[in-house]
Amino acid sequence: FNSQDLANTAWAFACAGCIASDRIAALLDRIIAVLSTFEAIGLSQLYQFWLSVSVEHPQLQRLEPHHQERLRQAYVQTMPRPSRLQRNVSTALSRLGWTHEFEYVTEEGFSLD
Repeated sequence: FNSQDLANTAWAFACAGCIASDRIAALLDRIIAVLSTFEAIGLSQLYQFWLSVSVEHPQLQRLEPHHQERLRQAYVQTMPRPSRLQRNVSTALSRLGWTHEFEYVTEEGFSLD
């Protein structure tokens, strides 16, 4: 696997909720070993993975605080790409007269649908 393959795999595990401790531990070890090779999009995906691991398997939190911050920064700096579903829901809400923010950004920099 190259770094983007690792990021894609980790992100897919996080999205699917398929997180077995032994596999996650092995994946984390590999990610940490090659963390310097990741580009911004991969780091952003890894942040989502890391958040999932920190909730589901807190005993596996192996990232140093400076690595955690690097992932977080990549995540908040990555431009959101709203899905077609999000755009359709927003359109439907607008037609109903429901005032809403299409993409809300928290104080921490997180973009929420």
